[in-house]
Amino acid sequence: MRPASRRLRIDGPAGSIECAVDEPAAGGSRGVALVAHPHPLFGGSLDNKVAQTLARAFVELGYAAWRPNFRGVGASEGAHDEGRGEVDDLAAVLRHAGATRPVLAGFSFGAAVQTRLA
Repeated sequence: MRPASRRLRIDGPAGSIECAVDEPAAGGSRGVALVAHPHPLFGGSLDNKVAQTLARAFVELGYAAWRPNFRGVGASEGAHDEGRGEVDDLAAVLRHAGATRPVLAGFSFGAAVQTRLA
């Protein structure tokens, strides 16, 4: 996405979850935006251009944007769970990020998982 994207791994229910985090340049953020990518079995990842565009828009609005890779994608551990375990993974990312009133966004499969999380 941007050179300022920070990559990290957090503990999740099926192992570590790889995340990319983008934060506003002005320091503090107004909250956390969680962005979920399209279907992992069809090439979806946190580097998807729609997920990156959503994250960029949230950063411009003053949010810290978190983009996790679902289970089995990139450096995220575990195996695809047809959307069930992926909900738990997103919840783990929100807990780690300290989000109390997050903004949820996603594309395709990611939007469906976010709906279940909400």
